[in-house]
Amino acid sequence: MNTVLKSPPSVCEVLLYFIIPFLLIAAGAMPSTALLILPIVLPLLYLLYKRFGPYLPLGCIVFYGILSLSLNYDILTVIYCVTLFFAFCGLAVCVQFLPSQYLLAAAVAAIFAVLGAFGGVGIVRGAEGIPVGDIAARYVIGERDDPVISYFAREYYDAEKPRLDEVKLKPTDDGYDEAAAKSLSEWAKDEFDTYVWYYCIHWGVVLGFVGFFVAAGLNGKLGGRGNARFTAKIGDMKLPRSFLWTMAIPATVTGLILGFFDGYGALSATVMHAFCSLPAAFGCYTLLGYFASLFKGKARIAAYIVFGLIGIAAVVFPFALFILSILGVCDCILNLRFWTEYIRN
Repeated sequence: MNTVLKSPPSVCEVLLYFIIPFLLIAAGAMPSTALLILPIVLPLLYLLYKRFGPYLPLGCIVFYGILSLSLNYDILTVIYCVTLFFAFCGLAVCVQFLPSQYLLAAAVAAIFAVLGAFGGVGIVRGAEGIPVGDIAARYVIGERDDPVISYFAREYYDAEKPRLDEVKLKPTDDGYDEAAAKSLSEWAKDEFDTYVWYYCIHWGVVLGFVGFFVAAGLNGKLGGRGNARFTAKIGDMKLPRSFLWTMAIPATVTGLILGFFDGYGALSATVMHAFCSLPAAFGCYTLLGYFASLFKGKARIAAYIVFGLIGIAAVVFPFALFILSILGVCDCILNLRFWTEYIRN
């Protein structure tokens, strides 16, 4: 496959290539932070794809997996490596074969990443031979010295109400760290036994969308030549009104019905999240991209920075994602781009 970028790389581009190995090493050395690193790594791998074709970025993923697993076997590394591989393949497929169908391209990027997360969890489940909740609980206990896990264990234990027969320990007491880790492990067992597929869908879609938006932005500036033909602009993407009666309304009704039955709360939340909240948030994010494109010069750069911060908040905080999804539905109904242009003119 021909390379895309014929001109020599800039200093900034070379620096971006230079930090890829360090990010992958950091993800392998401290898997508890890799969830925040992968959305940075995937766009950089796509930049490698733009410059050199598919083999070098695929080699980086293989290097990440083999080195991490040989030096420090970790179940999170298995999940992240498989997810990153599928997410990159989906991104390459959507920019290569879907030049103008942005909704289908975004769906392909997200679905590949979700399948990667499912596959990673399935591999770990098969290798460990115990339920996912037990794997998560055992992982928390085994990695309780990890700074990230230790921090969340302490925060959760301090905020948890003690049982009637339980004596709440203080940070200065002996056995405090063990009690905190045990408390978090019990939460992890219940949470991942119930919501593991919800989390796979959430983080898989986030990773796929991040890669898709970066690919769209790069191709918009570079023209999508050679091995990357997708050229749709983020601000021009919009959810059609058919999204309401084909996905949003059926998912909402199905989720509400499932919510009335005991034991189906996780399935209800997963269906609504996958088919309503996340696609609607995608629509709102493209709307924000349209608003950012209305600015000029440094104001546009500042708008894109705010645009990125809003996206990070939506990933981390469920309420922010809910607001974005509501705005996305409003744009789907009212076509806010049309009224914005009408007011401007």
